[in-house]
Amino acid sequence: LVLTCGVDWTTKLWAPAYTDKPIQSYVSHSYDYMCDVQWSPTHPSLFATACGNGSLGFWNLASSIDEPLSGSNGIPIKEATGGGGEGGVLNKIRWSSDGRSIAVANSDRLHILGLSEDVARPKENEESKMMNNLKSRGFIDEE
Repeated sequence: LVLTCGVDWTTKLWAPAYTDKPIQSYVSHSYDYMCDVQWSPTHPSLFATACGNGSLGFWNLASSIDEPLSGSNGIPIKEATGGGGEGGVLNKIRWSSDGRSIAVANSDRLHILGLSEDVARPKENEESKMMNNLKSRGFIDEE
C-alpha cells in the first residue's frame, strides 16, 4: 500500500498490486492542502497526515477506514504544543525510528510529539485486520 497527498485537499491510498487507481481518498476536514503523509515505521496500519491549516491527523486502518484516530478536526499543533511560532501550514512530518514520536515542522518551528503506547504499539494482527477492512469494503479483491 502507498500513500500520497497533495494540493487537491486529499490523501490517497493506493494498492498498486490490485489497481492503478487510488482505492480510497481522505478529504481534509478543513478543505486545505495536505502537505505530507507518512506511514508509521513500526505499526503496519497507522499513518499520519500534515495539513495546511496546522493540524496533524492520525489514522489506523485496522480500526477504521473512514474515521481518523485524531478526530475529525485533527490535532492543532500550535495548541497541542503550548503555542509559539506562527502556527499555520505544517510542511513536513517524520516518525522516529521506534514509532513512538513524530517530528512536525512548520515555517519557523519544529515540534516533537510523543504518542501513547496505545497508539504507537501495534496490536495483534493489525495488518490482517486492515487488509480485511479493505477487502470487506471492496477496495481490494479477495485472493
